Amino acid sequence: MIRVESLDKAFDAKKVLSDINVSFDAGKVNLIIGKSGSGKTVLLKSIIGLHTIDSGHIYYGDRDLAAMNTRQVKELRKEIGVVFQGGALFDSLTVLENVMFPLNLFSDLTEGEKIKRAKFCLNRVDLFDAEQLYPSEISGGMKKRVAIARAIVLEPKYLFCDEPNSGLDPLTSIVIDNLISEITHEYQMTTVVNTHDMNSVFEIGEKIVFIHEGRKEWEGDKDGIAHTDNEHLNDFIFSSELFKKIKNVL
Repeated sequence: MIRVESLDKAFDAKKVLSDINVSFDAGKVNLIIGKSGSGKTVLLKSIIGLHTIDSGHIYYGDRDLAAMNTRQVKELRKEIGVVFQGGALFDSLTVLENVMFPLNLFSDLTEGEKIKRAKFCLNRVDLFDAEQLYPSEISGGMKKRVAIARAIVLEPKYLFCDEPNSGLDPLTSIVIDNLISEITHEYQMTTVVNTHDMNSVFEIGEKIVFIHEGRKEWEGDKDGIAHTDNEHLNDFIFSSELFKKIKNVL
């Protein structure tokens, strides 16, 4: 579990996050949703430690991120997998080498053991025949699956995904959603997904946190979100005519 307490974050004089209190459950897909500029990406990056918070606490289990020294932070990073929005693959490395990259940084495995582990993860995301290809030679959906394989290669306790469906067609987005959900439950990870994809919300949103103008306005699950009376959340979720019709059915 990850627990955030009284988190504040500003850039210069602009307050971006105010008094955020939320927990993210192990073995569940936890979603952070909100409009562009709401602060959800800053929240995700703050939890990972890419932004230094101004006040508050971020607990990984009983470990306070702000109280950790450099060695402890490095140890924590071994427990964290991240899927960046654009995939962030290295163009000069093959698919297999991209997945092996965290092992080269953080593990003491032999070269053979690293290759075996990387191939296992590629098989897990159904990319067993793409290991010698380069990122330029594969599709956007395949790049996201490579990024997921790389994120889980160190067998993390915590998985963070920043807009994993960005730029993908609807069918491929469903594949990625299902893969994230399956891996989360299979390995009982604490998975936190930053998304504005409403299909993801209704398909895999086991816990959903809605951020509006830097504050947490609502939290619940994919069943409760359809019946909320929060005005800002309703405006966000049911902004399109299609989802307005879905709400009427629900």
